[in-house]
Amino acid sequence: MQKRILASALAAALLGSGAALAEDSPFSANVSVVSDYAFRGISQTDQRPALQGGFDYAHDSGFYVGFWASNVSWLSDLEKGLDVNSSSSLETNLYAGYATELGPIGVDVGLLQYYYPGDFDSEWKAATGSKSPNTLEAYVGLSWEFLSFTYSHTLSSHQFGVEDAKNSGYYDLGVAYEILDGLTLDAHYGYSDTRNADNYEDWKLGATYSYGGFDFGLHYVDTDIKDNRLADDRFILSVSRSF
Repeated sequence: MQKRILASALAAALLGSGAALAEDSPFSANVSVVSDYAFRGISQTDQRPALQGGFDYAHDSGFYVGFWASNVSWLSDLEKGLDVNSSSSLETNLYAGYATELGPIGVDVGLLQYYYPGDFDSEWKAATGSKSPNTLEAYVGLSWEFLSFTYSHTLSSHQFGVEDAKNSGYYDLGVAYEILDGLTLDAHYGYSDTRNADNYEDWKLGATYSYGGFDFGLHYVDTDIKDNRLADDRFILSVSRSF
């Protein structure tokens, strides 16, 4: 659940063929493999690997649209032991926005739709005690040199299955600083202010190294949530490439 996979076959084809878009093209693509997909500090894949990627189109005016996806398991994990099956193992993100600069400050505003292909009928909702996971958020981001801040606001009536969570918010503060050529240290602090659910904090600290067209990452991730294995502290490895 984050901005920016098409089918895994397509992602693999991109890597295998070394396909790349022209540097001056408004189109770009990205693909990555991670040891765990952590969204706002919580594992979406039961602390197992994920294949992720997407495509973006950015116009010279500052307007952009994009698509991103990842395999997930939290919905099928929720269904374990129950007589329901949503057949959902994929998260897709569709987003559109506008990015510009006001002097030294970067500004980014837009809408982000999280969509999980699957069957979330009334029987599924009754058995799981959850609502539809599909969620619409609006976001506004500010950046200055190595600092960034993004606020995301829930517009849909439910947020990732949580009932009556409209107007929930998520605050994301980030720092990324290149200390050596190709080596960037980065940190993140997030606060989830969710209506009809417990609020919590999450944080991440690590480094990314760029070499041979690939970005290699190692990050420590944790939250202040207690007694939840999916929110425990852990290290996450990642390898990504942009085209």
